[in-house]
Amino acid sequence: MESLRILLLSASRPSRTWKIADRIKREIPEAEISGIIQQVLPRLPLTQQLVLAGGADEGFFPHPALSRVGLWFHCVLEKLVHWLVWCIHGCPRGLNVVKMFTTAHLAAKCWQAACPLLLTRDTNDAKVLDFIREHSNLVIVLGEVELGGELWRLPARGLVRVRTEEDLERAKEGIQIRLEYFAPDTEAGCTLACVALPAQPYDGWLGLTLKNDLIADDLLVEAAKGLRQERTMEPEEVARWAHQIYAPCLAQLKGQSLQSAQGVPVQQRYRSIWKLCLDTLLLCSPLFVVRNWYRRCRSRYPVLVLTHHLVSDRPHRMGISTESFWRQVRFLQRHYRIVSLSDAVELLRSGRVTAPTVVLTFDDGYGDNFVNLRAIADEAEVPVSLFITTKPVDAQTEFQHDLANGSTGHLPLTWNQIRYWAPRGAEFGSHTQTHVDCGSVDCTTLEREIGGSKEDMEAHLGAPIRFFAFPFGKRENLSAQAIDIAASTYPYFASGLDGENFPSKTINQPHLFRKNLYPNRWELELELQAVFQRVDRWKGLLRRRQRADSLQLRRQATSAAASPTGELSSACTKDN
Repeated sequence: MESLRILLLSASRPSRTWKIADRIKREIPEAEISGIIQQVLPRLPLTQQLVLAGGADEGFFPHPALSRVGLWFHCVLEKLVHWLVWCIHGCPRGLNVVKMFTTAHLAAKCWQAACPLLLTRDTNDAKVLDFIREHSNLVIVLGEVELGGELWRLPARGLVRVRTEEDLERAKEGIQIRLEYFAPDTEAGCTLACVALPAQPYDGWLGLTLKNDLIADDLLVEAAKGLRQERTMEPEEVARWAHQIYAPCLAQLKGQSLQSAQGVPVQQRYRSIWKLCLDTLLLCSPLFVVRNWYRRCRSRYPVLVLTHHLVSDRPHRMGISTESFWRQVRFLQRHYRIVSLSDAVELLRSGRVTAPTVVLTFDDGYGDNFVNLRAIADEAEVPVSLFITTKPVDAQTEFQHDLANGSTGHLPLTWNQIRYWAPRGAEFGSHTQTHVDCGSVDCTTLEREIGGSKEDMEAHLGAPIRFFAFPFGKRENLSAQAIDIAASTYPYFASGLDGENFPSKTINQPHLFRKNLYPNRWELELELQAVFQRVDRWKGLLRRRQRADSLQLRRQATSAAASPTGELSSACTKDN
């Protein structure tokens, strides 16, 4: 049987080209990436060029009506803010600042992997046809490439591509993502699978591009798997896979009215501007700057675990839109090291954390995350950790805490999706069976919920579960009995108690503290630097002191009324 020699013909960004080449090598060991044809950057679609450059950035990319002077001032201000944050953090070393992945980076990767590369302006050029004829027996097309000339006749095992039936920049009713296969010497392609991505109220061109590319890459890899043994493919094979993986999360998006959400505000900031300005002055004070420099000198930066629930482009009280989360990740990548939970606990046990470090965690297991969160995590190449409530996943029912708050239509992930995602950049932990309040002292219920969720997940994933997160996670939701059971069942457990996790070689701390992942970067940075925590502590001390002073005054007044002098004065008044 002739080996599967795959050539990638890409009219997409170079970073995506290399990622899918690397993914094919990992997931199809018997396949070989025999060559890559990459369209040069100026010829790529505008959306691909902007994603390559970092995407739209509210608050950083100015309004187009600004003058050149305004643009220059904005760029200078942006660089100044990033430099200031870096200095406040103690000028840490070892941060991998994300840079634009260009064709030069792709050429370096191909040279290291001994993979032939051809850069071209026209995908139907004679050099392209000769390159395909020499290096491949299966062509995988990324992006919109016109199959003109003899291109569709060349591959011995055919050609696979994904076509998007709507312009991403003008998609109002959603887009159709169609996987097509062209058999050898066949000009007409057959459709292997079709995935409908409905439009959502908070969709933007960036989010749609990333989601479209994620689904397209999944389909292309599955098609390559189907062709690794045979020269032809049964169309139903990939269609069944696509329905099994994508239908559960996309079906719940259909039929939603975009107009119904127009009046629903997206809460991007939870505090007023003047309060944030005061908190920022505190952040820039010697109290925090000296603290961070001390942490740098001692290599004792805390590991900060961020918690959220779902990345969603439709209204949800706990949601963050795809594009907002993209901006948060880009900011975090610039100033923090993003690691998985497993890497985080190893760092803590090593006793040395040399750079500001964060972990991204998501609770409950919402189905929206399978496309939206995964699209951002895949593009940014960051690990994420998800804590799953197992019974709603089993029954495919909405979460009770959503229904109690009047939120409907948000179903959980499926076990097929969890198993698919686990080896592709996600780490899973348990979150009880039914999202029970663990402030209970009923040990029987707690053991069933906390231990039972671990058994459920291990049965479905076939791997040990090391992490547990308490639902709700506040002090009143953590009974002593629940903490004891979690500590005896899992190596590590997390709560929503605001705090920092410090490295230590001598003390194994199983309790991980988490902070809120705010959708606004200003608030997020203040949260990560514990400014809000310090201000709340000061306010609490002030309130306690005021209560103590008030209580003291009441005691003095009571003592004065009951004193002998007061009794004598009262008696004299009566005699007169």
